[in-house]
Amino acid sequence: MKAPVREIFVSIQGEGPYVGYRQAFVRFPKCNLECMYCDTEKDWSPASKCRVETSPGSGKSSNEENPFTTSRLIKILEQHEGLHSVSLTGGEPLLYGSFIKGLKGIRYPLYLETNMTLPEGAKEVKDVVRYVSGDFKLKSHCDFKGQYEKFFNATAHSFSILRRTSFRDCFCKIIITGDTEKEDMLHALDQIKSCISTLVLQPVTPVGDVKAVSPKMVLDLQKSAMDLVVDVRVIPQTHRIWDCL
Repeated sequence: MKAPVREIFVSIQGEGPYVGYRQAFVRFPKCNLECMYCDTEKDWSPASKCRVETSPGSGKSSNEENPFTTSRLIKILEQHEGLHSVSLTGGEPLLYGSFIKGLKGIRYPLYLETNMTLPEGAKEVKDVVRYVSGDFKLKSHCDFKGQYEKFFNATAHSFSILRRTSFRDCFCKIIITGDTEKEDMLHALDQIKSCISTLVLQPVTPVGDVKAVSPKMVLDLQKSAMDLVVDVRVIPQTHRIWDCL
């Protein structure tokens, strides 16, 4: 099994309840959504090479040929010591569910960062990922081209597949923008509240035309969410504050 990879590097997890942990990041290209606040480059071609960091935090890298086999990727990742886990991010990693399933033999736990709209991919990886950082996209986040209900149902299904178990932690992340509607958020949470350990409300990072949200709005949303989920935390993108990958 082979898959393209955009970059491989070591850094600190900057989002969610595992913020601060040392991870190797595997960034896959391409995504099935276009979110208004996305901060990942979208340009990609089959001829693109993978940027592989040569030393953690150095900013130096080599360009490696794509696509990768699972054995080749595992060999690169296992050169690193002291990792909490390996973050599979993107893009959208569940576009490569069969490939991720082939990473089962790696000695580090797998930490999946996903938009949760691809339940077929979720089924492929459910027995190999130990941590699931699952987004729930609300109406205001993306242009769903009139198909929001379809994506909503797919997301709820993915959470049911990747739900928290004795083997796997699953938490939900919802980006808070100025257009976030409380009713939309609560409706989403009501579908998945039994599947998650934690809800992370992430105030959108103000970049370009994206505006910051008020503390009052975020605190009001947090209070409302606590009626459905016991553990509700407000955690911004700390890696953007630190200005690292």
